Amino acid sequence: MTVLSAVQTFIKTYSPISNIPVLIDFLAAEPTQFAIMPLPGAQIVEKYINGGSTREFPFAVQSMESTADELERLENIGFYETFADWLESQTELDNLPTLTTGKTATKIEALGWASLYEQGQSSTGIYQIQCKLTYDQVP
Repeated sequence: MTVLSAVQTFIKTYSPISNIPVLIDFLAAEPTQFAIMPLPGAQIVEKYINGGSTREFPFAVQSMESTADELERLENIGFYETFADWLESQTELDNLPTLTTGKTATKIEALGWASLYEQGQSSTGIYQIQCKLTYDQVP
């Protein structure tokens, strides 16, 4: 299992989206769907004398949402605020993604507030929040 697939499996456990598709690197044009998008960034944060390391996996959670009226836009942003709080609580509870042998997740977090990432010509838009999984890897 890759780090990306472990993050996908973990995100699917968030109850408000447990019955909604969570795709990898693809977001369909119709609401409501979610996607995990890997982001560029430093993979190795710190190397240790024993050959182990602390690593980061930056990613974005995106969703295609209806933006037809003010209430829907407020609900979309509210969803991501609650999602960010959920990530924080999962780290505090030590309920983190299960990674392959030799890798142990230590933290998952939102790196800021969600925003309307892209507004289409219709009454839909892509919302995005940037996140990061931190994990330890042993040789």
